[in-house]
This record gives sequence, structure tokens and C-alpha cells, in this order.
Amino acid sequence: MNEPSNRDHDTETSGRTREAAAWFALLLDENTPQPEYERFRTWLLADERNAEAYARIEQLWSHAAFEPSDADKAPSRRGFLKLTSGIVLLAGAGGTAWTIATRPDFSTGTGEILNTVLADGSRVELGAASAISVDFSSSLRRIILRSGEAYFSVAADSARPFRVEAGSLAATALGTAYSVSIAPERTSVAVTEHHVRVEAGGRSIDLQQGDAIDWQDGMLGSVAKGDAENRVRWRDRQLIFLARPLGEVIAEVNRWRKGRLVIADRTLAARKVTAILDVNDIDGIDATLEQGLPVSLQNYTSLLTIVTARK
Repeated sequence: MNEPSNRDHDTETSGRTREAAAWFALLLDENTPQPEYERFRTWLLADERNAEAYARIEQLWSHAAFEPSDADKAPSRRGFLKLTSGIVLLAGAGGTAWTIATRPDFSTGTGEILNTVLADGSRVELGAASAISVDFSSSLRRIILRSGEAYFSVAADSARPFRVEAGSLAATALGTAYSVSIAPERTSVAVTEHHVRVEAGGRSIDLQQGDAIDWQDGMLGSVAKGDAENRVRWRDRQLIFLARPLGEVIAEVNRWRKGRLVIADRTLAARKVTAILDVNDIDGIDATLEQGLPVSLQNYTSLLTIVTARK
């Protein structure tokens, strides 16, 4: 019996990756009918390699970075997959996942925290799976938050404002310490010392110590008084969520946990939950999620776990 050739194997891998890309583009689309999620689960169960291919597509998307000035024009999932069809095939064949951006100056991997001192003496603490670029000039200290979150303790320099840009939002220090985070769902600022000026969507607001605010759906939300400390507990490897959509909770946990958690139900993803998670015990995080939230987790491979509503 003839053994399958490498060419046949590559063709099969490419086809499987295309299928995974098609599912990724379809799932979580607000117009996707619920029966499609059942078809997706059937496809996953049909072959372990399907789950592995889907996980690689998820990872490619999560690692792709876009220039902040173009954040509002960033491709949708469908547009992204069309734009990067060659990259998807390369990743499916075991190649390196490319990113659509210049390399950041500082970054962290899954579950990592990085403390560093910038050239001006300011301190930065990067959360898990986060990245920043630094652009200092004689008149401005500019930080671009490309992904994740970062906590800044700003060194005084009256001649050069310290400004953090995250997509359409900018947060300028007024002599302070604060955190900025960016995710597909929202961008947030939390102030732990002094004041920060937040600008987005043509609005400007000064946050006081203890304040937090979100930029979501093209607008700034109301100021959350006294919520800042909860927002920065990730520095102690604790994640606190107060009435947040489960989809946001899972996306945050994915930055600390190896492999991908995927919710294959948009109604479940939108369900608001409250949770306190200790990522020091990352190996037990799945059990904690199942015990504390109305969900069940099913592992398909070491790369992919599906989150469903508990029955």
C-alpha cells in the first residue's frame, strides 16, 4: 500500500485550515443562527485535528496587531481572514504567524507580567499577553498600547506630557499612576493616583484618583467611582469582574491560560457574570470557572476548550 505523500498531507492540512477559518469567520457573528453552533460542535468532534486547526486560527487572530490610528478601521473577522488568507495557510502548515504592525518595544506572553523602567524614569508594568511601543520626543512622551493592559507610574517632566494611546482613546497623565487596557469589546482607564485626562470621540474628561472609565461602542461611559483598584488587581494576579459579559471574562482568562477557551454560543457570551479569579493557580482555573459560573468546559485538545451553558 502506498503511503500518503507529503504533498497530499499539505493539501489536507490546507483544506482543514480553510474550514477552520470559515468557521471562525462565521461564529460569534451577531447574525449567525444558533443551529450553526451545533454544526460547529459536530465538526470539532469529527476529528481532533479540526480542533487544533481552529485553535491556530484563534491564536493568529489574537496575536494580530493593528496600528492604533487605524483601530476604527481594523478588519472584521471576515475581512481579516480574507486579507490574510496567505498567512492563514502558512500558520496551518506550521509556519510563523505574522502580525500587521511593527514589532513592539516591550511585550509579554501568555501568563507573563513584565516590570520595566523607561528612558524618562517612568515605570511600566505590562499585564499578560500585552504590548506597547514607546515614542519619546523633546516635547511629548507617547506610549502606544497595542494589546492587553499596562500600568504606568509616571516620572515628573513638565516639559513633556506623558500620553498613552489605545485605539481611539488617549489618556494623558497629570502627575499620576494609572492603568490602560485595550480589548475588542472596550478600552478602559483606571486611575490609582492623582489625575488623568481621557480624550475619546471628541470628549475630554478628567478622572480623579479611584476613578475608572470605559470607551465602548463609540462612546465614553459614565465614570465608575472607586472601581480603579478592582481594575488593576491583575498586578497581583487576581482578576475581578463585576457584572461583565462572560465573553469578556473568557477573553481575559485566555491571556493568562495556555490554550484557548471558546464560547460557541453568543447568548451565553453576552450573559453578565461576577467573578474573582486567582491566576496564580492557573492550572486550576478551568475548575474554578465551572464551580463559580453557570458553565461547563469540554477539552477537545490541549489547545482548545469549548465553553457551554451548564445543563
